[in-house]
Amino acid sequence: MRLAGRAILFAAAVLLSVVVARGGAVAQNYPAHPIKLIVPFAAGGPTDVTGRILADVLSRKLGRAVVVENFGGAGGNVGAERAAHAPPDGYTLLFTNISMAISPALYPDLAYDPLRDFVSLGITVFSPTMLVAKPSFANLPFKDFIGYLKNNGPKVNAANTGPGGPSFLCESLLMRQLKTRFNMIPYQGTGPAMIDVAAGRADIVCDAVITASVQAKAGRVKAYGIVGDTRAKLLPDLPTLAEQGLPNVAMQVWSALYAPKGVPALIVGRLNDALRGALNDPDFQRRAVAVGQETVPAGLATPGGAREFLQAEIAKWTPLLKADVPSK
Repeated sequence: MRLAGRAILFAAAVLLSVVVARGGAVAQNYPAHPIKLIVPFAAGGPTDVTGRILADVLSRKLGRAVVVENFGGAGGNVGAERAAHAPPDGYTLLFTNISMAISPALYPDLAYDPLRDFVSLGITVFSPTMLVAKPSFANLPFKDFIGYLKNNGPKVNAANTGPGGPSFLCESLLMRQLKTRFNMIPYQGTGPAMIDVAAGRADIVCDAVITASVQAKAGRVKAYGIVGDTRAKLLPDLPTLAEQGLPNVAMQVWSALYAPKGVPALIVGRLNDALRGALNDPDFQRRAVAVGQETVPAGLATPGGAREFLQAEIAKWTPLLKADVPSK
């Protein structure tokens, strides 16, 4: 019996070594065929556009096609869930945005856990946000504008895309800093929201620099500042809110690359090498800036740095959303 037991253990060890060896060989030969990049939003949106630029450059870095597939719905959760349950072989990746950090607070029955079910491959880009106001504020200095918002909070019509959207997050930060409450008005996108601000039917909106700057430069809205830690490359002369005396109203709308949990370490390393190469590629940087994106510090473009960043973002937004979003 002892000999039989030893034989079984020996056979199991041999089988395990074969499986490990084969797995290592597969990882070393990665990628052997095209890679699917799930973007959990509709085609043509900011995340999709950036994802396609990244996919194009990654294809060159990896030597295999990286093909974007859109699976929109539920604020990015449909596609994210699909990616979370994909085989952990490196052939299905997820490219998504700040929704990864806010969905846990908005959806108590979320079918995936952003930290448990994914490997963070790297934060890729930031999308600067700016605060703009209706045209009648055009000649109102920043200090007086902020005073108006603080003293007239419930009368201020703040246009946004609803709970969880970047515009909502921005305005929630602003309310918290000013210790007031706005009349939060949800729209089906920042496009309609901006139209109403330009027409004077709403007072303020936060929007991506790439779109809001067009309206500001045309004089249709008043630009009051960048909602971030640094100025935007597209508008280097527009100061941040903090520079003008309003601290703690800063946010980054970001995008990141993920793989399902369980992807072999060799493949994670290969993907991260390709990602960092893509982010440093002049072609990617030129195309990203052209659509209003800015590359991130090198430390965030690593699995460890990206995971820590995601943890911090979840910790930042969860209490704010629980306080400002009505229970369903």
